[in-house]
Amino acid sequence: MTQETVSPESQMMKFILGKWISKPIHAAAKLGIPDILAKGGRNIDDLSEMTETHPASLYRMMRALSGVGVFAESEGRIFANTPLSECLKENRLRSASLMFHSDWHDRMWDNLLYTLRTGNPAFEAIFGDRAFDWFEKNPDEARVFHEANSFKAAFSHRVIAEVYDFTGITTITDVGGGFGGLMTEILKVNPFMKGIVAELPETVRHLNEIIKKSGLESRMSAVECDFFKEVPGGSDAYLLSHIIHDWPDEKCVTILKNCRKAIGPDGRLLIAEAVIPPGNAFSISKLLDLEVLLMGGGCERTEEEFYELMTKSGFRLSRIIPAGENISVIEGIPA
Repeated sequence: MTQETVSPESQMMKFILGKWISKPIHAAAKLGIPDILAKGGRNIDDLSEMTETHPASLYRMMRALSGVGVFAESEGRIFANTPLSECLKENRLRSASLMFHSDWHDRMWDNLLYTLRTGNPAFEAIFGDRAFDWFEKNPDEARVFHEANSFKAAFSHRVIAEVYDFTGITTITDVGGGFGGLMTEILKVNPFMKGIVAELPETVRHLNEIIKKSGLESRMSAVECDFFKEVPGGSDAYLLSHIIHDWPDEKCVTILKNCRKAIGPDGRLLIAEAVIPPGNAFSISKLLDLEVLLMGGGCERTEEEFYELMTKSGFRLSRIIPAGENISVIEGIPA
C-alpha cells in the first residue's frame, strides 16, 4: 500500500485555513469547556447551559473540534476531553490560547505588512506605546500575557537548572529575572550556591515577598537594577533568560556590555534563549522570531548572531548547550 500523497494545494489550504481550528480552540478555552469536561463527559445541552451559549451553534463548533481530535463526541451528542483538550485547562495552555487570539494580538498580526515595509514594530504603530509600557496601563491583558508565558517559562526553568553544570559558581545573578522562578529552580538543584535577582524597583518589592515565602531567604536576594544603565557586580556568573530576544542588536550590546563591566575575569555569562537552526528544518523559533519582531523589534538569533553579539560586547562564545525543545544555554566568557 502506498502512502497517500498530499498535493501542494491541499497542504497550502491547511495553512491558509489554520484559523478555522485555532479560533474555535480559542473560543472553547475562553468558555472554559476543557475544565468543565475535566469532571466527565457532558451532552451539548448541559454544555450550552453552563457556558450560556446557543446549543446548535455550540454543537457545530464542538463537532468540528472533535473532527481534529481536540474533543471526542459519542452517541447522544456527549462530548469528552482528549489529551489535546486537557492541555487547554486552567494553569496549562488556556492562557496561551487566550493571549494569542486576543484583540490586541490579532490587531498586531493584522499589521504584519506594515512591519515588513518599514521594519518598525506593528505593536507600537497601532497602540502608540512600547508593549511593556502598554501592559502596565492594561492590567487585564498583562495578566493573561504573563500567565501565558509563565507556563512555558516553568518548563524551561527546570530544564536549564538541570542541564547546565554550575560547578565552581558560588554566586549567580539573574539579570531581569522576573519573580525569581528560574533562580528558585537553580538554587534547589545547587544547595551550596547563592543567587541574586536583579530587577526593576517595582518587581523587587514583590520579589522580596516571594523570597520570604520560598524558604530561600538565606541564599536568595533581590536588588534593584536597570540593565540598560548598570548591572550589579560581585557574582561569579550572570544569567539572562529570555531577555536578549526582546531587543534589537544595539540594545542587546548595551545590556551585554553592562554585564561585561560587572563580571570578573574568570566569570561566566549565560544566555538562555532559543537558537535558530540552519537550513529549512521546522523550528518554532523561526515563527517566534516574527512575534518578537512585531511586538518590539526584537529577534531570535542563530549561533553566528549570538557569536557576533558577544564579540561586540567583550565576550567570547565558549559553547552552546541544548536544553530541550527551543531552548539552549549560550555560555560566554570574558574575552
